[in-house]
Amino acid sequence: MPMYEEPVVGAFYEDREEDGRTFEVTAFDENDGTIEIQYSDGTTDEIDLDDWYGMDLEQLESDEEEEEEDVDDSDAADEDDTDPDDDEEPDEDEE
Repeated sequence: MPMYEEPVVGAFYEDREEDGRTFEVTAFDENDGTIEIQYSDGTTDEIDLDDWYGMDLEQLESDEEEEEEDVDDSDAADEDDTDPDDDEEPDEDEE
C-alpha cells in the first residue's frame, strides 16, 4: 500500500517491502523534494519524495513518545498532590 502522507521528521517508519526494515526521518526538504533517513543500524540514506509516495510504509509509534507521555502524566499527578501550605513557610521574624 503506497504512502499517502508526507514524511514527519523524527518519526519512525517500517518499510514493508524491505523485510520490515525500520528507519527514522531525520530531515525533509520540501523545496528539493528529498528526505534524509537513518536506519536502526546507523546507516543513512536519501529518498526522493516521488519515491516516498510509492513505498509501502507504516509509521510506527516510537518508544520515546510513549515514555514522554508517561513522564508528563506523572509530572501532572505530582503537581496535583502538592500541599499549598508547603509553599508557605512561616517567617520567624514576624513574631
